[in-house]
Amino acid sequence: MLTAELQDQASGLRRLLGAAASFRSCGFFGPDGGLRAAAAAGLACALARRGEAVLILDEAEAPHNVAGRLGLAPRLRLADVLQGRCTLERALAKAGDGVRLLAAGQALTALGSAGEAAWAGFLDALHALGEPPGWIIVNAPTAPSAPALACGCPDRLLVVPDRKAVLTEAYAMLKSVHQLHPDGRWRLLAMNSAGPQGKAGLHAALADTARRFLGVHLDWFGAVPRDEQLAHSARVMKPLFEVSPDCPAALAFKGLAEAAHAWPREPGLDAEAFWQRLYLLGRLAAEPSARGVLGRRYG
Repeated sequence: MLTAELQDQASGLRRLLGAAASFRSCGFFGPDGGLRAAAAAGLACALARRGEAVLILDEAEAPHNVAGRLGLAPRLRLADVLQGRCTLERALAKAGDGVRLLAAGQALTALGSAGEAAWAGFLDALHALGEPPGWIIVNAPTAPSAPALACGCPDRLLVVPDRKAVLTEAYAMLKSVHQLHPDGRWRLLAMNSAGPQGKAGLHAALADTARRFLGVHLDWFGAVPRDEQLAHSARVMKPLFEVSPDCPAALAFKGLAEAAHAWPREPGLDAEAFWQRLYLLGRLAAEPSARGVLGRRYG
């Protein structure tokens, strides 16, 4: 457990990150790294356009990371902050108004080796940032066969291309994450959707399999249509809303941001508890004897 001193350091997070009523976190998972990154970048920017402050924790590596989708090339990571090589402010990359990104590849390894003093210093740096993020979006690694920061999010998106050929791979990823961390609310987002008939069949097949074999309820979140502007924004490494703010894909992300704003909140998981959960995930992941109970205790 965290010491009383560290808990005192963390208590200021409520002042920085807001009360429980204004904080949400969402982990992005999916077998296609490029589409997953596009979904995370698109939703983050759409949330920012509706007035939310968003922090992206990017666990994926190039070329399938969110940073590349937003035209960013951060050289510093969460591990650099925790190990005292740079300040948090220097490590944060800004992607337009309301969106900040922190590269977090292999972050659980860094958290597992970080002492309480380093973690307390990180929390102090969060205090000094200024505008509190109302959303934290965590882009998972492509193959999270081990614990990832995204697994600490109570809301989880399974991002899939709109074609049945990926069903087996998508289900395998959902199963892997669920076995590590059994709690969490799962929703499905179809990318490059060709129409309502395809996405309905995709959701029905995945939802039925997840319910029967895992006991997981997979809700439908929405779909982003196939759009050349979305592909173009990836090629030029610029945010979709900068390239074409009124294209069909951008309008779809705006609608998804409105829907996400209405998601129910996790009881008792405010900003302070969320950051402490990530710290505990890292500490436990570093202990081989604890890995077997990691999901049951801190999923």
